[in-house]
Amino acid sequence: MAQKVTKTNAELLELVRNLNMTPAEKGSKKEAKLKKIAEKIKKLFEEYNEQREDIRLDHAFTAPNGVLELNEKGEYKFTKDGIKAMAKDMKTLLDKEFDFYQFTFSTEGIDDLHFLAGWVEGIEAEKPSEEDEQVQ
Repeated sequence: MAQKVTKTNAELLELVRNLNMTPAEKGSKKEAKLKKIAEKIKKLFEEYNEQREDIRLDHAFTAPNGVLELNEKGEYKFTKDGIKAMAKDMKTLLDKEFDFYQFTFSTEGIDDLHFLAGWVEGIEAEKPSEEDEQVQ
């Protein structure tokens, strides 16, 4: 049975970034598994983006009559206080935790992708090298 882990939205964004940056040969097992992971986390990513957009809207500048004001590019306008409050809420959103059931499929083809540690059962986080440990 899949192991339940706790993840944050910041970890989710890091996973999405790594998935988008990882090259995979067309038709390979690696490509198929990365696509499968992307499909399964799509709902989580969409929920995060909806919450992010709600925060932006909540802090956007509105005229005294309550009408949302947009700039010439059609983007929200913000006051200085609105930006400060939005940044605080965005940080809270990034730190927000959710439970996630790890993927339980063969790690063949993706076993060297350490960024999948915690997301895919059987993949370990990269151990710091001796050089890295000496720097600290």
